[in-house]
Order: sequence, then structure tokens, then C-alpha cells
Amino acid sequence: MDDRIWTTQAPTPGTTLTLRQCTLECLPPQGAALMSGALDRALACLAPGAPLLGLLETQPATGPFALRIARDRALLCTAAPLGQQGWHDGWALSAADDAYVALHVSGPAAADLQAACMAPYQASPSAMVKFAGQYALLSRSATGFIARVEAAHSAEIVHYLQMVADNI
Repeated sequence: MDDRIWTTQAPTPGTTLTLRQCTLECLPPQGAALMSGALDRALACLAPGAPLLGLLETQPATGPFALRIARDRALLCTAAPLGQQGWHDGWALSAADDAYVALHVSGPAAADLQAACMAPYQASPSAMVKFAGQYALLSRSATGFIARVEAAHSAEIVHYLQMVADNI
């Protein structure tokens, strides 16, 4: 076997896979930006009223929101890319539209698949967690969960999810 040949392709926006009792959909990138520094000031300027979510908190169906990575870092998710990159009044913004891939898992077995892919957890102000062997930002949706994974690891994580789904 040639381990340079990848059998699982990296997911692209719109890719939908049917897993056992759930569906995995690769969401469009929309706007994603890394915020650093004074997160409250950054959110007030970029997306007033947008919630700052921790681990597996429910993201709003519409409107911007941010997923906390650390005390002074978060991923801001908006409908379209923002143009205010660089340093500002105590905070910085960097485009991250191509840094993360958003994988939405929904269906009756979504909670089981999520539990099988991560260690037992407790509520955390950070949405970052070890998921499917890699770090990911996890939030809930109305129908399941969304894992925002580093684009470089997306094919590996999709393969992992397919294998685990076959065994739940």
C-alpha cells in the first residue's frame, strides 16, 4: 500500500456524507476571523451583541457569533469576510476563512458520534477541545453539532468520523 495515496478527500463546502443515523455536511466558509487581545472591545466594534460561546454552547441560527479559543483569542463567525484586519485599539483581527472547515453533524446519532469522538468533558468558557484526535472548536446547532477543524486535518477527521459512525 502506498501511504501517499489518500482515499478520503478533504471536504469542500456543500459536501454531504450520509453516516450511520446521521449526516455530515461541510458548511460554506462565509466569514471567519481570528480576534486577539481585548475580545469585548473587538466584538463591540465588529459585531455588537454577538455572543462569545464556550464549549458546545448553541450558536445562533442567524447573525454573527464568536467561539472562544483562549482568554484573549476567539474565532469570529460572520455572514461575510470582514475587511478590518490588523491591529486596532487593544485588539487584532486576522482573516481565517481558509484556516477552518466547518463540519455540521446532524441526525439521531449526532450526540452519540460527538461523545465517541471526544473525552468526557465539562462546561468550559473555551470552545476548543480535542475531537477525533485533533483540536476543534465545537458548538451546538438546532439539529446537532458543528466542529470547526483546521483545514489541514479535515480529511483525516472526516475519515475518523466515518469509521466511528460505523461502530455506533
